[in-house]
This record gives sequence, C-alpha cells and structure tokens, in this order.
Amino acid sequence: MSIILSIKDLILISVFFIFLNGCGYELRSQSKILSNQTIELISKDSELNKELERQLKLMNNNLQKISIEPDLVLKITDHKIERYVGSIGLGARTTQVRLDYLIKYEATTDDLDQINNEFSDSRYIDFNQSNLLAFEKEVEITSENFVKRALKNMEFFLASQNNEIK
Repeated sequence: MSIILSIKDLILISVFFIFLNGCGYELRSQSKILSNQTIELISKDSELNKELERQLKLMNNNLQKISIEPDLVLKITDHKIERYVGSIGLGARTTQVRLDYLIKYEATTDDLDQINNEFSDSRYIDFNQSNLLAFEKEVEITSENFVKRALKNMEFFLASQNNEIK
C-alpha cells in the first residue's frame, strides 16, 4: 500500500512540474548584464573606483578607457564613502562610526539611451580605540561589500530598463 502511495505521489509531482514548465514558469536566474561585456569605464582615479574596476574584472568583463564598440559605457559621476562618528557619555569618546556609501553613474548601452541612477547604503561599525587596525580592516571589507551591492543594484537596474524596452 505504501509503495502505491509513493508512486501516486511521484506521478502527481511529475504532472505538477510538467504544468509549471508548460506555462513558461521558471525560477528567476541571476542577471548576466554586467558579465562578459566590453565596458568603457569613465571614472576618476580613486580607491573606490579601483575597487569597482577590480569587481568588474572579477565578473569577466573587458574594461577599457576608450573603446570603439563597447557593450556598455559606464561613467561614474560621484563615488564616495563618508564617515560620521557618534559618542555618548561625559568623556565623549567615539563609540560608533557610520559609513555612508554613494555612487552616481550614467550608463549607456546599444539598447538604451543614457540613464542616470544612484545607489546609497549605510553601515554602522563599533569603534574601539585599542583595536584601530581591526577597525581599518573592517572599513576596507565594508567598502568592498558596498561596491558589490552597488554592482548588484546596477545590474538589476539595467535589467529592469532592458525589460521595459522589450
């Protein structure tokens, strides 16, 4: 009896997946708009922009300063991290640092006109005067994470713009 129920369950599950595939349903896959592209990157020479270049190269992109036929022209108009400190108590020592990240960019592809967008993010880091080297390392890691999230946001934004056109 239990073997028959398991065969019925298997048949029902198979029919369910056939119906899902038949109607065109599929799980959303990660966008590849910023992968394997020729990108003309126009930006100032800063540590954040170097990290952006490094992250784009990790996504198998060919970055060029001047390109004849780029798949994407990316112009970074503003890219910064600002630090704000907070302190509590009579001694008013710094206890927490807030990092505010901002990137503003213009993107142009063959399919799209020039689009402007910006991405901002914040993170709070506890500050301990006796562990200054660890704090600087944490700021560096946070900067890398900001750039990764900005690229994901950029990829989502470009994909949504492509879908609106189609």
